[in-house]
Amino acid sequence: MTSSTATKPFSFYFYKAFLFFSCFIGLCAKGQNVYTTVSALQTAVNTAASTGGTFILKDGTYSNASFTFISIKASSNLPILIKSETIGGVILTNDSKFSLSKCTFITVQGFNFNCSGSNSLVKLSGCNNIRFTRNIFKLTTTVPVKWFYIGGVYNDLVYPYLDPSHHNRIDHNIFQDKTLPGHYITVDGNNSVDQSQYDLIDHNYFKNNSPRAVNEQESIRVGWSDMSKSSGYTTIEYNLFENCDGDPEVVSIKSCDNIVRHNTFNGSYGTLSFRHGNRNRAEGNYFFGNNRPIGLAPDGTTNLYTGGIRVYGTDHVIINNYFEGLNGTRWDAPITLTQGDVDQTSTSLSSHFRPERIIIAYNTLVNNDYGIELGFTNNGAYTKGMLNITIANNLITGSKNSLVKIVDGKDPGSNVTWSNNLMYPTAGAAMVSGGTMTTSFSPAQALNENPNLVFDSAQGTWRTAATTPVYNNTNAVVTTEDIDGQTRPTPSNPGADHYSADVMSVRYQPMTSATVGPNAYEANEPVPESLVLTPIPSFGASGGSQVTTVTSNVNWTATIDKPSWMSINPISGTNDGSITVVVTANSTFATRTGTITVVGGSLTRILTITQAGLVSTTPIINAGAAGYPVTVTATQEQITAPNSNYASNTLDKNTSSKWSDLGIGSTTNPYGVLTYDLSGVYSLESIKIATTGSSSKWYFYGIQFSLDGINYSPMINLTSAAAGPSTFQTYLFSDVARYVKITGAGNNSSAFTTISEIEFYGNAIPLSVVKNEQLNSLIVYPNPASTVLNLQLANKNYKKVYVFSMDGKLVLNAENDNLKSNHFTIDVSALKQGNYVLKLIDESGKIFNSKIITIAN
Repeated sequence: MTSSTATKPFSFYFYKAFLFFSCFIGLCAKGQNVYTTVSALQTAVNTAASTGGTFILKDGTYSNASFTFISIKASSNLPILIKSETIGGVILTNDSKFSLSKCTFITVQGFNFNCSGSNSLVKLSGCNNIRFTRNIFKLTTTVPVKWFYIGGVYNDLVYPYLDPSHHNRIDHNIFQDKTLPGHYITVDGNNSVDQSQYDLIDHNYFKNNSPRAVNEQESIRVGWSDMSKSSGYTTIEYNLFENCDGDPEVVSIKSCDNIVRHNTFNGSYGTLSFRHGNRNRAEGNYFFGNNRPIGLAPDGTTNLYTGGIRVYGTDHVIINNYFEGLNGTRWDAPITLTQGDVDQTSTSLSSHFRPERIIIAYNTLVNNDYGIELGFTNNGAYTKGMLNITIANNLITGSKNSLVKIVDGKDPGSNVTWSNNLMYPTAGAAMVSGGTMTTSFSPAQALNENPNLVFDSAQGTWRTAATTPVYNNTNAVVTTEDIDGQTRPTPSNPGADHYSADVMSVRYQPMTSATVGPNAYEANEPVPESLVLTPIPSFGASGGSQVTTVTSNVNWTATIDKPSWMSINPISGTNDGSITVVVTANSTFATRTGTITVVGGSLTRILTITQAGLVSTTPIINAGAAGYPVTVTATQEQITAPNSNYASNTLDKNTSSKWSDLGIGSTTNPYGVLTYDLSGVYSLESIKIATTGSSSKWYFYGIQFSLDGINYSPMINLTSAAAGPSTFQTYLFSDVARYVKITGAGNNSSAFTTISEIEFYGNAIPLSVVKNEQLNSLIVYPNPASTVLNLQLANKNYKKVYVFSMDGKLVLNAENDNLKSNHFTIDVSALKQGNYVLKLIDESGKIFNSKIITIAN
């Protein structure tokens, strides 16, 4: 029966808490530090072995980030937690990786590996009690790579090992998009002989492992042939495998005493394989064909099938598993026991050991192309028949081929004990084919009767009903629960599910994408607060609207810091949602930025909004070689060997060269001054300056303008941003000038002033406009003006004033009616924003003055 929540037995939580210390986060909360660089975080962790703590890497993208930790011996009561600021918020790219050697009690949480290269993403060497949780793993590579590797220390070769690997956990991660050999997870061990022990792999999402390779592309491989006699005690549980086709063995077990339980295999070409080792257990797993058709390997001849479980070795238990819609046969049948090429006396560890003392009980097989297959010889290579196999209390029904098939005519006969199985062939399918049992089973072995299964649409499986037959439990299997975790009485229904009307007692169900991976939390597990905002691309100058998606499990509110040009809707929400951001048109050439602050629970997230300025069509003045026609002189140049920091370097189109002053900046020896001659009068729009700054250095300047090189405007103080030498910073001006003076004022750490490159942007003003200017005879204010322009005259005889556009058109004229006053005003509110030429005329019509004014409407 189904249940809205899947719970786990108390032993499950006790096991995890005891082995992997779920109190990590609470213990580490005593000292949380946020780092902006990998090196700073690594340095801090390397000094924290005795104190523990939480070390947070700020969200962002980190390229070639190498996290290397050696002999960090944290403890169970003072563990170390290394985490991203938010789950998935730290994106690791290129050749990024974690390498831990001889480390203990460290948890790594929430990283998004989107890497490329030829190295393992995670390598644990001789580690114990290491946990990797809620990460996303993806590696684009051109060579075979084992993505997550657990092993021993390469030179720790003598038992008892100094640093044996054990009790590590890999949980709630996503492994995706593997295209070449190498496993998602490899569990090896010490000295290539003894497997790492008591590792737990749970609640992970494995998907898209394809195409089929010749070998070595399992999603998980536990052990290998040389360590197949060692006991791993590995547990693989509550994972989801989808489209994992890279190897005939989706999960390959190659050691002893491991458990594979409560996993879901969905539409994967391959099987769960007990390839080597003994005493392994497969319990409560779901295998779905998911309507995938028979595929074709890249070799063009090998068919690919959705399969179930294949077994070699001794004393395995296959119990309470569910198989539906699988099309596999021979290697890939729902349950496959082939013959072997050696028996247990062999020392050839890479061989196929024949199945012995295998228990296959309480499994449900529904609507598969085949069912249980026995005896495959691999073209005569496998000559060792199986021994002492028990197949009991299974439920098999289907409409194709046969429910049991003897392959290659190798009927195991009395070496298989059949007991209390329900086999219900439909639509012409046979109960058994290919061997001496072709007529029927005896009633004690298998009954042909309708199981009366019902389809549970919520769970997506066929389940028993109140009318499903009940059989005796007369086999050697000891089990007290069914596939749901509900009590299995004596007697009980055959198959994986024993009918119960108590839907609330269901503890295990098929895994889905919602119950695995970084955002899945089990029942009774506290869910941490989550608040994530998707970034928004930069707005264009014309403005518009864009949406940021809010992924959250808390109530949240949002505020903005630039209400004059930005608005948001809504300003609050609950759990997941979205915020629409609207910005107005930007009428300036400068890029502008604002922030949206979203607060939810104890979390604060800040989203930066950027809007581009207008694209200027104003030409660069110093466009020619060596900055022609602009020239520069300097009061100071740092040119004593080995320096060659000439002022002319600022005009050479090369940001790797620079000008520097002498770095003194005292009263007797002031800062250096650069004077640029633009070789003509220009209406300036902007000046762009590149420095040699960095994230820790910025510069100070003063800038002035002049028409005659003698009279300069008041100084405007500038501070450069912290940026690299090839990053130009734009400063907007509306001055008319021929000369630009830049006075150094040092930087934040010394008295040196530096400029690597400068660019001037503006429009030339014809000489006829300015040649008669008498600069000291007229005061104009305010300039820029928006409504009223005041004229303060040195000569009272000026009669008229004219305002011309920069292309010579008359746009305004006015008369001074009171010749006895040296002050009058004109209304300029009707003029558009821009630069204009102001001319004053006496009564005879002679031009006495002209001046540039700026309208700032």
